[in-house]
Amino acid sequence: MEKKYEFTLTPAYCLYNGAAVLEQNGASIKFIVENKKDVVLCGRLTRAFENHVANIRRLKDCPEPFQRLIEIAFVNGSRSQLRKCVASLYMVHENLKDAATNHKKDMTENQREAAAVLLLDSILNEARLRKATDIHIEKNCVRLRVNGRLEKLLELQREKCFELIQRIKVLAGMNVIENRRPQDGQFVYGNTNPFFLRVSTMAVVGPASSTGSEKYFGDESVVMRLLDTSRIPLALGELGFNQLQYEKLCSDDGLINLANGLVLVCGPTGAGKSTTVAALLVELEKRNSGTLKIISLEDPPEYVIPGVTQIKVDEKNSFSDALNHIFRQDPDVIMIGEIRDEESAAVALRASLTGHLVFATLHCGSAAESVLRLENLGVERKLLSQFLRGVLCQQLNNVGGKMCLIADLAIPKNQFSEKSGAAQSADELENLMEHYTNYGEALNESVMALQKKRNPVIPLYKTRRDDERIHKGVV
Repeated sequence: MEKKYEFTLTPAYCLYNGAAVLEQNGASIKFIVENKKDVVLCGRLTRAFENHVANIRRLKDCPEPFQRLIEIAFVNGSRSQLRKCVASLYMVHENLKDAATNHKKDMTENQREAAAVLLLDSILNEARLRKATDIHIEKNCVRLRVNGRLEKLLELQREKCFELIQRIKVLAGMNVIENRRPQDGQFVYGNTNPFFLRVSTMAVVGPASSTGSEKYFGDESVVMRLLDTSRIPLALGELGFNQLQYEKLCSDDGLINLANGLVLVCGPTGAGKSTTVAALLVELEKRNSGTLKIISLEDPPEYVIPGVTQIKVDEKNSFSDALNHIFRQDPDVIMIGEIRDEESAAVALRASLTGHLVFATLHCGSAAESVLRLENLGVERKLLSQFLRGVLCQQLNNVGGKMCLIADLAIPKNQFSEKSGAAQSADELENLMEHYTNYGEALNESVMALQKKRNPVIPLYKTRRDDERIHKGVV
């Protein structure tokens, strides 16, 4: 009779030691472990199971956290699902390794194209398994941004890297011949669970020429932003804002229910600004049951938001041109994808001045910085002080391998419009706003308490002078 050895291993034991039963056939047992070099653990397992251990397999180079495997084994109670998960992880890793190294000079053009297709598919599958937000390809190296940090995935031969970039350009609708000017594009990958990729290419300095007299500029840097269309847009309550912030945003007199004005969502690259704005629009549409006309101007649109009319802005259809047309579309709410230059800043202000509620994203670190940044882009502070309704600054912090949202919601006080014009420093501007800060309450309280003791969290509006992060290691 088959012994149920796996029930002698508790989830806590497996998680602490990094071991789980992968398969059991009769009295033969196969284990999956994080570190096969742990001879003490391997010996303990062998003795505990009466020398019936047939195989101990190390989960090398596995992007899936071992905690997830334990969850599959114990929470779902399916060893077949665990075996399938482990097998798929190894298959992706082996395909990636083979695709990166399989390059022969005598390959035909069709074989090279097929190899580039396999390599890109393997990279994208690996990125999705690791839950990466970005893929960086430069200097014959592929890196993934996971939890805010870049991790090296593999190195490529120069010819292989060139063919990979050509494949990406084809999918993104770019000019495959152009390698000196920056290009932007996008494409959707996958059939069952597709995800959206936003692509940016830029020429970089390559190796020296054969004469050694000059640098070669034929190399390119490619960055792809991954957006899982099957998981977005998220509900605002799932993003980690505390109860007070949620009320200030969504109550009857909250920011999303104002008749007009400008609401900014600020933060560094990868802080989830677009996700937050999409969630705000979803909440607004849900609360008003389709009675509002919501239009977004984006370059390019990153999310498909139900109930929102989304317009793509590009070289042929500029922000100012699009705004002139959408005014005739009778909008109630307008979303500006990103304020990045004087044109988009003027468009955001103009829309708020004409009696519309405007949401926009901005790259900066605090509420005071947003005012100064817009001022540098040609927006008069006097006008801005009259129509600025709120600034939501956010960053993502990696705590114990889990991303935690830390946000500061700044709402101008009554005297902001009168006294902001005379403010000479960021401190004075901050003091003219009410701040509602989230220190990461979405985390387990004990974990957060430990994090605060080890590395105290500083409110966002306290870090403005040197544009420093909340603390070291923050995205």
